[in-house]
Amino acid sequence: MSETGLVLSAAPPAEWLDRYPWLPFLVIVLAALLGQVPSWIFELSTNPIWLQSGVVLGVGPGLLAGAPFGDPNVGWTNQALGHLAAQDWLHGRVPWWNPYSGIGLPLAGEMQPAALFLPFVLLLAFRGGIVWLELALQIFAGIATFCLLRRLKLGRLAALIGALLYEFNGTFAWVPGETILNVLPFLPVLLLGIEYARDSASRRHAVVLVALGIGGSILAGFPEAAYIDGLMALLWAIVRLFESPDRPAFAWRVAFGGILGLLIAAPAIVAFADFSAASDVFQTHAIGNLSVDLRGFASIILPYIYGPLGGDLGGARLLPVSSSIGGYIGALTLAFAFAGLASRRDRPIAIMLAVWIVLAAGKIFGFPPVMVLMNALPFMMDTMFFRYSAPAWELAAIILAANALEDAREGRMRLVLPLAATLAVIALAIGLAWPWAQSWHWNAHDRAIMVTWLIRATALPIGSMIAIALIWVLAKGERRRWLAGLILVGNSIILFALPQLSGVRPGRIDWPAIDFLKTHLGLSRFYALGPMPPNYSAYFEIPDINHNYLPVARNWADFVQSHLFPKLSTSSGDIFWAPFPDNEVPQASRDVVRFKRSYRYLGVRYFLTMPGDSLPPSFAMPADSSNATALPLWAGQSLTIAAVAPPVLRRIPVIGRVGVNQGTYANSANGTLSVTLCVDGQCGVGSGKLHNSPDDSAFVIGLDKPIHVAPGERFTVTVTHESGNHPVAIWLPPKHGQKSDLSSNTGQSLAGRTIQLVFGTTGHSGFKRVYSDPLMTIWRLKGAEPFYTTHGAACTLQNARLDSVTAICRTRALLIRRELFMPGWRASIDGVPAPVLKHHAIVQAVALEPGRNHVRFDFEPPYMTFGWIAFWIGIFGIAWQATGAAAFIRRR
Repeated sequence: MSETGLVLSAAPPAEWLDRYPWLPFLVIVLAALLGQVPSWIFELSTNPIWLQSGVVLGVGPGLLAGAPFGDPNVGWTNQALGHLAAQDWLHGRVPWWNPYSGIGLPLAGEMQPAALFLPFVLLLAFRGGIVWLELALQIFAGIATFCLLRRLKLGRLAALIGALLYEFNGTFAWVPGETILNVLPFLPVLLLGIEYARDSASRRHAVVLVALGIGGSILAGFPEAAYIDGLMALLWAIVRLFESPDRPAFAWRVAFGGILGLLIAAPAIVAFADFSAASDVFQTHAIGNLSVDLRGFASIILPYIYGPLGGDLGGARLLPVSSSIGGYIGALTLAFAFAGLASRRDRPIAIMLAVWIVLAAGKIFGFPPVMVLMNALPFMMDTMFFRYSAPAWELAAIILAANALEDAREGRMRLVLPLAATLAVIALAIGLAWPWAQSWHWNAHDRAIMVTWLIRATALPIGSMIAIALIWVLAKGERRRWLAGLILVGNSIILFALPQLSGVRPGRIDWPAIDFLKTHLGLSRFYALGPMPPNYSAYFEIPDINHNYLPVARNWADFVQSHLFPKLSTSSGDIFWAPFPDNEVPQASRDVVRFKRSYRYLGVRYFLTMPGDSLPPSFAMPADSSNATALPLWAGQSLTIAAVAPPVLRRIPVIGRVGVNQGTYANSANGTLSVTLCVDGQCGVGSGKLHNSPDDSAFVIGLDKPIHVAPGERFTVTVTHESGNHPVAIWLPPKHGQKSDLSSNTGQSLAGRTIQLVFGTTGHSGFKRVYSDPLMTIWRLKGAEPFYTTHGAACTLQNARLDSVTAICRTRALLIRRELFMPGWRASIDGVPAPVLKHHAIVQAVALEPGRNHVRFDFEPPYMTFGWIAFWIGIFGIAWQATGAAAFIRRR
């Protein structure tokens, strides 16, 4: 008691970690490596190249079904385009342009590759760089959160546990997009800057941290996540503003830091704004009205209650329920967050965090009053809040949980009510996910799987809560906090590591096919009708007209839909790849023949198909091969199908190739497979070696003569395994009403089954098969235009490169360059600027003069001069503030 008679609050006891202040940082670093132990122990890889590139062989399955990340764009966009950006930097180029997707598209302006996110993007130069990037971001996020919690006057142990919870949060575990992870560390950095702004002695620290928090989150490459994080930070700053004794000074520090942050991010902002202006990305304004089925709440509390990531149980049934949410809190963290909400520590911030969580939940699950309120905010209608808000509400819950652990240090934490409340929430989650609920319509098999995952998802938090309760009863003092913290962190690491068990055993990249394209393409392009999803062409630096882009240039999307692939509209123009979203490969193959002139004009020389597909196009009968059973066909055995030609055969009146859906038993089938097609006494025969056949797909064999088949005519096809000592599997799908009869030369009963046949023509079409392996077939289109041509006069073109060419002309001419026309392209002839013109509204052209013209091309987004000026002003401002902050630290 003091002389005035007032009771002085006792200072909290010193912690063991206070003797080793460097130790929490070491733990944060080593913990990130610990989280990867399952991958190392089981020799599994979460590298997207093995799962998403489409050009790998021999990849082995993981221990768990599903995928190790929540969005294939981790590979298609972040890895593929990020790798290109890293290579550009390492070769001294600013990554403004991607010449390998579409007919060229902006790179930095697409944002998601995080092309300007230095130095982190450089890690993507390595094949396994995306894993190392995630590790670096985890460590950065953990350290930033530790510093934030220490600034909030939490002890080192509570701050360390909170940091580790954020380091292994649900978004890092589920990876709903790699670029979202880039943004994660900058939210605690921004909040830390706001906290420093409360103290005039640390005003320079505040400005630097706020600038880095805002600028870094924009440069990280995901504007939606940065915007949502900024909203939470704005609420935090408003609370602190009302608490501040000098509100103008506090507001100025935060605003000044924010201005500097926007300035250093100006190059990315300008590039994105320019690309967006050339697209329709902001035309829909409907995303903000989307929400998640309330049953998805169960996966926020009990992660994996609906199974592993990317599981296809129930088809699209789980997609709007659990697959649309970008992270989770987990029941155990929720229990401590409840305890933190009851704490007297920093009540205004605790209330603000609780309000933020409630608002986020209302927006995610479509609560009408919250939807109206939130959608009134600028840009919210263009923001996928339900998917990209997770880091902000995860951090809110973690800060509350860390407050509770600090209360335990002072003996003020009460656990009974928080545990009871959490049990009630768990019961609600189980009720929402209840496999016997009528709304699910599970069959018995799927329901059994769901019950298994419900038990697994519930057992961990219930067991952990029992352990916490026992610790609270049996342990005392710091031992209680240490044990509780270990269980909290251990729980988070287990949940984080589970998707790693869905990783795969690495195989090998199909380098022969890639090397063939690199050798033969030159400046021409290819079009993938199956193998190699969009943008991985950029990873391997081979030009492909497919794209997966958001935004996407309006003129390119319009051209694709009008002249190449009319089905583009089904993906809103963002994804030009026939297998996505609804397998449109057969139609796309017909479109290739229909629009050959356009493909030739763009210089598309090669076409990639799956081994069983062909150009000109073929069709399968029956179209659906699901629920097929395998029939082993040994040497000397044959199958014969007698059927009526369907109406679709009008498209292929002359059949020159017949394929059969077969499997090779892991490439062990050998010998020769022959097919015989007969119509009205006319037969065509062909055969092929089984060691050349792709596993589990159509083995297409050319006939010795073409056979005319009209719709309605009866025909027979006989498939014979001529020789070999290992069988080939013939896949037999159900007949489903097909007018056909299937028989075997062994007399085996095949009632209710049929063969899936593939019919194709060999008529003249301009396509020639030039390469084939078990992964893909490559076709060459005759007559594809070169990358550079001239119009109006014949010119001799020399030294043609992607960005330069020499043209020797007798008279004036027009040089046509088959790269996408966009504002920002500049040309020079012998060093003198020349205007870049549009040709057919899609590619570039430059007017040439008689004589020798050395033409160079260069791209930089319009108005980037202002972007660079803003950037260097921002850098100077941050350096000025940082120098002052460093001087202050030295004086202290």
